[in-house]
Amino acid sequence: MEYINNELRLGPLKKDLLSLCANYVRPIYVYDLDFVSQRYQAMAKALGKTRLFYAVKANPHVQILATLKKLGAGADVVSLGEIKRALESGFSVHDIVYSGVGKTRHEISEALKLGIYQINVESLPELQRIGDIARELKKTAAVALRLNPDIDIKTHPYIATGLKDNKFGMELSLIPELSATLKKYSDSVELVGVSLHLGSMMMEFTGYQEALGILKKVYVDLQKQFPTLKRFDFGGGVGIFYDRLDLQREESLLSDYAKITNEILGDLGCELQSEPGRWLVGHCGVLITQVQYIKKTSAKNFIVVDAGMNHLIRPSLYQADHLVMPLIKRSGEIRGDVVGPICESADFFVKEGVFSEVHENDFIAIMDSGAYGYSMASVYNLQELPLEICI
Repeated sequence: MEYINNELRLGPLKKDLLSLCANYVRPIYVYDLDFVSQRYQAMAKALGKTRLFYAVKANPHVQILATLKKLGAGADVVSLGEIKRALESGFSVHDIVYSGVGKTRHEISEALKLGIYQINVESLPELQRIGDIARELKKTAAVALRLNPDIDIKTHPYIATGLKDNKFGMELSLIPELSATLKKYSDSVELVGVSLHLGSMMMEFTGYQEALGILKKVYVDLQKQFPTLKRFDFGGGVGIFYDRLDLQREESLLSDYAKITNEILGDLGCELQSEPGRWLVGHCGVLITQVQYIKKTSAKNFIVVDAGMNHLIRPSLYQADHLVMPLIKRSGEIRGDVVGPICESADFFVKEGVFSEVHENDFIAIMDSGAYGYSMASVYNLQELPLEICI
């Protein structure tokens, strides 16, 4: 973001935002597709031959999905709804990896009928369910085992997924039972991959490096029993900075991540897979909202806007720090909380922030909200969902 003639511009191409508010009726998510393309190309270059499966849950907008498909991405999905959205956006069934801990019988049946490229298995009962359904359908399910190495990556507890007390993945001690089950269902299940995902917002990679070393040995051992094993999905989770824009530092972190990955897994001679989401689209979106009131109390100032936690829940849920920037930069400053209209004290975007002066009816942008923004929105208080615009 950058101010030009005191007007906020988005992305490396410095795109205008204020003109999008000419007929404003309610909050607007704005996504810069050129920025998405730049981020994808940077990651694809860093990770080399790794096949990137975009995490649809981060932002399932059709134009974002279509843009990433054209660039060569696959789709990492966690529901039948996301499978349908990916197919509607131009992906083929051979582009889709199906993750998620709670796949229903109906979802598994539909995925198998479609011929999804890979199903990432999260539990022994799920593997058994897939085997039974595939057998009934006279199909062969291509599965990867999501294994949990019990590694802490020092992230927010709500987005850590690689510890033994998380619901995700399977403990390594379960491998003998998994192997026996795979052999039991050898007519309907084919082991094609090992999957790992430690969590989101990784900003250092000591734990990741340790986890790769552990699972590489597991992969080699499993391949001796199951020669069909040919894919290693090392997940996603590389973080971005929300408190500042430092793309150069983020690309340096990406380089470190890629170097560790290639050094450890490069000699396996298998298909490497990754599931990026936030890194690709987080910076590429903003939420534009309008100031309704400047409420001054004896304790503090409240900048009351028409977007709320129902539109962007990350500050309330994860204590996330999003930059908030007025679309027009005025002289002078105001200090206070930026809050929404929802009837919850958790309905805020910033506490004790300092901003250039804003007036009623001004527009502000909540930055870096292209990931886990609209996709987590709700109609709580029967507020309308925001609009979405791609530029």
